[in-house]
Amino acid sequence: NSPVTVNLHGFAQTRYTYSGGGGLEVNRGFSIPRARLILSGDLYDWEYKVSGQWGDDTNTFDLKDAYVQGSLFSGTFRAGQFKAPFMREVLVAQQDTLMTDRSIIANNFGQGRSQGVQYSRDFGMLDFTGAYTDGFNTANGAGVQNGSALTARFGVDVTSWWNVGAAISYNDLVNTDYTTWTLDTLVSAGGLDLTAAYVATSGDAGDNWGTTVQAGYMCMENFQGFVAFEYGELEGVTENLSTFTVGGNYFINDNIKWTTDLSYALNGINGAWDLGDTGFRAGDSGEYVLRTQIQISF
Repeated sequence: NSPVTVNLHGFAQTRYTYSGGGGLEVNRGFSIPRARLILSGDLYDWEYKVSGQWGDDTNTFDLKDAYVQGSLFSGTFRAGQFKAPFMREVLVAQQDTLMTDRSIIANNFGQGRSQGVQYSRDFGMLDFTGAYTDGFNTANGAGVQNGSALTARFGVDVTSWWNVGAAISYNDLVNTDYTTWTLDTLVSAGGLDLTAAYVATSGDAGDNWGTTVQAGYMCMENFQGFVAFEYGELEGVTENLSTFTVGGNYFINDNIKWTTDLSYALNGINGAWDLGDTGFRAGDSGEYVLRTQIQISF
């Protein structure tokens, strides 16, 4: 067998979005949020992963992951560009998210990708991951201010079906520096998958916080219903974020997933929130977003 292997895989998403309410004009249409190619394999005794993506927000092919990893000092050492070990929701692969897209809270407080090094080790019930990077959301050099970040995440398997996690990160970006931390839990029992998280920042990023709860249940062999709620506060923004989502995942086969969900804003949404690809816009309470998406993985 060759000491170097190459596996090509990826996924593409086709989405239709219909939104309105909240004093906004109706907005509807199709999009391709993500079309991603992934190369992975073995590099002698180590592994590698390189991925890139086309999306509606850019006309370029953007680098996502680019790292090597292997066993070192009884753990796993990683170097390159990757997601720092912080919010659980962001660490879940994009094609495995419960809703059509990640939450607004994850867009605002999540770590994105960074360049750096990481070490992780599993101690049985406890696992630890620590990373030294150039800061959150600095993929491909975006927004780098000659800065750095130290991030550590711990996870505890309380039982075979219940995990509790916590992470903290200090980002020193020369012109700005802040501390952010998160607590989360995962319950996976039978057909139920329940996650909840709290995340907060302090320092130059402001005293901001957010929380999410997401629950999915396999109602049938190939259909998963879900509900989600998110709430958050940004310093200087008078009205807090508050949204509710209900939807379902229909697994046509192992490689095709059809997701449909309806989200509703219980409060007005301020433009200071990073709404990403969620479909929400800055508006008053009563805004709604209907999304339906076909995802093909290969």
